[in-house]
Amino acid sequence: FVIAISDDINPENADAVFWSLAYRSNPIEDVEILAHRDRGHGPKSKTKTEDSTMLIDATLKGEMPPLALPKQQYMEDARVLWDKLGLPSLKPETPWHGYSMGDWSEDWDKIAKRAAEGDYLINGLRSAQMKQKNIKPNTPVRSVKND
Repeated sequence: FVIAISDDINPENADAVFWSLAYRSNPIEDVEILAHRDRGHGPKSKTKTEDSTMLIDATLKGEMPPLALPKQQYMEDARVLWDKLGLPSLKPETPWHGYSMGDWSEDWDKIAKRAAEGDYLINGLRSAQMKQKNIKPNTPVRSVKND
């Protein structure tokens, strides 16, 4: 098997590679099987002389929302506070903070900033104003018209 991943995925982290497979590949479009591969130097069987290879494209192909983690600045601030409080040593794994994958708006940065500053009620009031009836679950927020 050969799995192509983007630069933001750590190839040594199996969880990250599997995440990339799950969210960035569509088997019908992103998998190719090549026949007639030599079996190489491994153990030989009497019946098989050829093998095949599966190529999987698990790269980022367009804009996606960021990871559901706070931005790096918030995670670093939290780590400083964590250490200041004398809590057990952290062992963060990649990714340990969110990062942009192209699909983000300045409004969402403002919302995150307000939440970090304790102004979460303003965010809640804003969300309440946007509430609408008869919207199916998982409807993209950008497709909802706000009157």
